[in-house]
Amino acid sequence: MSFTSLQFIFGFLPAVYIIYVLASRFGGRQWAISVLGMASLVFYAMFGAQLLLVLMISMVFNFTVGNVLACLTAHPRVSRNLLLGGIIANLTMLGYLKYTNFFVDVINQAAHTSFGHFDIAVPLGVSFFTFVQIGYLIDSYNGQLIKHDFARYIVFTAFFPAVTAGPLVMQREMMEQLNGPGARAFDAKRVLIGLTMFAMGLFKKVVMADAIAPFADQVFGGVHAGMGIDAGTAWIGALCYALQLYFDFSGYSDMAIGLATIFGIKLPLNFDSPFKSTNISDFWRRWHMTMTRFFTAYAYSGLAMWGMRKSMALRTGKFGRFLLVAAVPSIITFIVAGVWHGSGWTYVIYGVMHGLAIATYLGWREFSKIKLPTPVAWLVTMAMVVSGLVMFRAPDVPTAIAMLGHMWGFGQASASELIAIDTATAMSMIVIMGAVTLLLPNTQQILHHEWPVVDTKPEDAELAAGLVAWRPSFSVSLITACIFTIGITSIGSSSGFLYYKF
Repeated sequence: MSFTSLQFIFGFLPAVYIIYVLASRFGGRQWAISVLGMASLVFYAMFGAQLLLVLMISMVFNFTVGNVLACLTAHPRVSRNLLLGGIIANLTMLGYLKYTNFFVDVINQAAHTSFGHFDIAVPLGVSFFTFVQIGYLIDSYNGQLIKHDFARYIVFTAFFPAVTAGPLVMQREMMEQLNGPGARAFDAKRVLIGLTMFAMGLFKKVVMADAIAPFADQVFGGVHAGMGIDAGTAWIGALCYALQLYFDFSGYSDMAIGLATIFGIKLPLNFDSPFKSTNISDFWRRWHMTMTRFFTAYAYSGLAMWGMRKSMALRTGKFGRFLLVAAVPSIITFIVAGVWHGSGWTYVIYGVMHGLAIATYLGWREFSKIKLPTPVAWLVTMAMVVSGLVMFRAPDVPTAIAMLGHMWGFGQASASELIAIDTATAMSMIVIMGAVTLLLPNTQQILHHEWPVVDTKPEDAELAAGLVAWRPSFSVSLITACIFTIGITSIGSSSGFLYYKF
């Protein structure tokens, strides 16, 4: 059951909210939290009972290990071994579910064997809830765990607005809210704010992302099928996919935050106009922000500290220190992040591409005195991002190489039938959607007066919103209703969110 289904919008969501309000009114905060936990499990069960079983086993295991770790602060060796065992157990489960058949393919190619694939049902959002709980174990080991019961742990791990595709929440962000008295269960203004975000996200997904998706599918599908392609069509396909993924993920993020707002919970920001970035590091501070935060905190920082110690031991020079402290940790971290997204060599190469790009940018900033003009820096950044997304989208490496070859002028001309698309319509959509991404304020900037996320509000939020700043009024409600109506009437051909498969 997707956020974009009528079943969710007119059935599940209002029913859960009514029960939540009644539970809070007659049973207090504990009952209200229990309702959110049960609703989240019911929501997830609609994707498959066996998938819910995997989620439940994962939650019970990590809740138990996390609380045992919290009691072992006086026994560092035992605690460290338990933490390592817990992380290995989580990664083993994730590896079996997501990567078993990939390894089968690797073995078949390397050893010329013909082993068949295993019939494995991969739980929706398994990478998200697994890494959220790994962070939970690390926080517990570090003595940062906030006291809570299992009902609150369910909401932290499986809260239905976030369980399928994030944001990746930290336990302190969620537990501080769940342990407090909480906002009033029914708050008309808060519901209006949440529905506004939900409506804007729905519009982005079903009106914008799904409208441009067929052009990307046609180009990538045609190349995969062996059809010929020219440079212009390759670029159109790549740009269409970039914008499809942008509005798909931006729409999902808005909807997730909006849903949480309705229930009085603030999630972390996960998307902040990344196509306005003028360097690749800033791009990753704006795109899938909670994933970047997670890997920075739990992977990059540790690798950088190791590199610093190694550099001091080896007495390397400035360049050697840069390699060990910045370049190598960046490349390793992004390879892990690439593999986290999915199984396949395309994800590995995608991680390598962005790791090398980050290392190159950091090296340029460290050793070069040349500063690129802002338009040039933006073009270089977007060229890297769009090229990386070709690898991310392609069903296999040969398809990605064929696309990139024609985009950058090293592809061979094909005698086969060329892919034919409605170029004028595709280009018009690219221009319109590109203008929206670059010229208009984003959702949280429009809502800066209420600031619907747990992150600290930046000082320039009000300036960025300009004349479209949100305020509760009849006109705003009318505009929201119109956006919502357009989104609802466009649901018929809506596809699932792209990040659901991760």
